Amino acid sequence: MTGTVRRIFKGPAGLRTGWAIAIFLVVVSVVGGIIGYVERWALKRFDPAYWGRIATVMHGAAHAPVAFVLTNEAPLLLSYVAALAVMLRIERQRFTAFGLGGVQRWQRLGAGFVAGFGALSLLILLLWSTGHLIFLAHPVRPGAVVLSGVFWLATCALIAFVEENLFRGYILFRLKQGIGFWPAAIILALLFGLAHSGNAGETHIGEISAGLYGLVICISIWYTRSLWWAIGFHAAWDWAESYFYGTSDSGMISQGRLLATAPRGNIYLSGGPTGPEGSVFVFVALAAVALVMVLTLRNARNGAHAEAAELD
Repeated sequence: MTGTVRRIFKGPAGLRTGWAIAIFLVVVSVVGGIIGYVERWALKRFDPAYWGRIATVMHGAAHAPVAFVLTNEAPLLLSYVAALAVMLRIERQRFTAFGLGGVQRWQRLGAGFVAGFGALSLLILLLWSTGHLIFLAHPVRPGAVVLSGVFWLATCALIAFVEENLFRGYILFRLKQGIGFWPAAIILALLFGLAHSGNAGETHIGEISAGLYGLVICISIWYTRSLWWAIGFHAAWDWAESYFYGTSDSGMISQGRLLATAPRGNIYLSGGPTGPEGSVFVFVALAAVALVMVLTLRNARNGAHAEAAELD
């Protein structure tokens, strides 16, 4: 490799940020495309009625089973892991280098989970106390609903791990090196909000709240230099929303939910078919989350240098 070509691809710190992100995205797209093709072929071959059932779920005519979520998330997980493995080899980094390290990972995961459940509960309380959400009579079989809760917890943990890593993992840590942490966080938050526009039951408020969440949750990464608090929060929020309180999530209602609720009144206040994330009250909950992170995590930044990749 000539000196000129080397300078094009490499800088003082190694592979240049633009090339690193480009390679990462190419691997994610290629691997995800292959896995998605194989998955679609297998489902068409062994379960021809699957896509018809999913169409009813996407339009709110049927409840979403765990399997539906897994078929969406599995290709994303495998493609991310494959892309990360490629970049780690190229850049000679460890698996924990981009937000997955830290000696306090379990404590932060747990703290994030508690905060996520509390934040969603606050949102439910606001909706219920103002008359924009009602609890419905809902037959429950104890054994079945407990097992369902475990399955949904594992599924929501998978969703959180995949989405936090895809939108706030390798790309955030790498993009920060080129343009700074908060500009990178803003760009990725916008992309996170746009990614939710493809959900069948999403509204503009839901898209905005998803994007704002993507920015707010970066406060935890800024302070702790890791993704674990964010993963715990995301998992608990989804689990509380989809399973525990049984609300709609972007127009989809989970099969085997513990409680059952329904929106009532003005769609902008109740969230309508989108669910709590489509209500303007979600911005109150996100503001509370930001305050909690500032108050509880601000002291973590001073001791985080030895726990995760450098973000400053």
